[in-house]
Amino acid sequence: MSNGGGEGVAGGGGGSAQIGGGSLLRRIASTGVIAGTVLLSRLFLYTTQTVEYEGLDKFLVLLRSRREVSGRRQGLVTVSNHISVLDDPLLFAPLPLPLLLHPPSIRYSLGSHDVCFRNALTSTYFALGQVLPTYRLHKSPLGGPFQPAINTSIALLSRPHHAWVHVFPEGRVHQKRNYQMRYFRWGVSRLLLEADVPPLVVPIFIAGLDEVMHEARRWPRFLPRVGKRVRICFGDPVDGSRWEGLRREWREVVHECGGDGERLRCADKAVELRARTAWEVRMAVVELRRRLGFPEEEEGAGLVETYKLPGMREVQGKLSDGAWERDGV
Repeated sequence: MSNGGGEGVAGGGGGSAQIGGGSLLRRIASTGVIAGTVLLSRLFLYTTQTVEYEGLDKFLVLLRSRREVSGRRQGLVTVSNHISVLDDPLLFAPLPLPLLLHPPSIRYSLGSHDVCFRNALTSTYFALGQVLPTYRLHKSPLGGPFQPAINTSIALLSRPHHAWVHVFPEGRVHQKRNYQMRYFRWGVSRLLLEADVPPLVVPIFIAGLDEVMHEARRWPRFLPRVGKRVRICFGDPVDGSRWEGLRREWREVVHECGGDGERLRCADKAVELRARTAWEVRMAVVELRRRLGFPEEEEGAGLVETYKLPGMREVQGKLSDGAWERDGV
C-alpha cells in the first residue's frame, strides 16, 4: 500500500466503491439496499427497544449540509466503539429518508471479508450497501493497516469526493462490562494523516446493543433480544487543531522517506505517529463514554500490550479479563 490516498476508488476482493457512478441500475439497487436496510433497522429498533439519542439533531444538520458535493470541503470520518454485530446498520437507523435516497450522502463502512463477502449474494448486498471488504492479518496476508480498503477509504475522503467513512477502530466486536474499549488500530490513523484535506472527525459512543446481540446469548442464538435500553451519543466534531500537528509531522516523515511507500510502512517515526494518532482518536471516543457516566477504564485498557497477555491476544470468545469478543462485521 502506498503512502497516499491516490489509489483510485476501488475496493479489493469483493466489491467496489463508487460515488454517484456506475450504471443507473446499480445506483437504483444501491439506493434500495441502503434505504431498505436502514428503514427495517429503524422499525426493529423503535418497536422492540428503548432508544435514547444524544447529539443526534446536530449530527443530522451536519449530514444535510454535506448532501451536495459542492458543499463539502473535507471528508467526514465517524468513529465509534464496536459492541455487537448489529452496530451497523442500527447505529444509523435515525437517518431521514431524503438522505437514504441519496447514496453519496451515506457512509461507507468497512466490513470483514470473511463475514460480509463470503459468497456472491452477501458480496453483492454489502457492496451495494457501501461496505468495503477488509481482511484480518491473522487470516490473510492482505490484512493490516496497508490493505486495499484503507487505500480506498483515503481516496474517498480526498478530492473530489470528500465522502463519509465510518470506522470501528477496535477492529472487532468487544463486549466488556462498563463498555471499556480495546486499543484502536492504525487504519484510522492513515485516514486522518493521509487524506489530502484533513477530514472532519465525529466520535460516536454506543451502549446497549451488546445486550441485544450478546456473544454469550443462548438458543435461539440467531435472534436479537428485545426490550433493551440502547443509548447512542453523537459527539461534536473534534477541533481540527487536534490533528494539525500530527499531519504536519506526517508530512515531515513523508519528506524524510522521500515519499517511499515501503519505507513509510515501517519507519520508526511513521509507526510512532500512527500509534499516537490512533490514541488521540480513541481519547475522543473515551470523552463521550465519560459523558454518559461510565467509570474510568482500567489501567492499560487502550494499550496493545494488554492484549498480548495470555488468553487475550487474537482470541474469539470470552477473554481472561471477562470481555467477550468476535470478529466484527
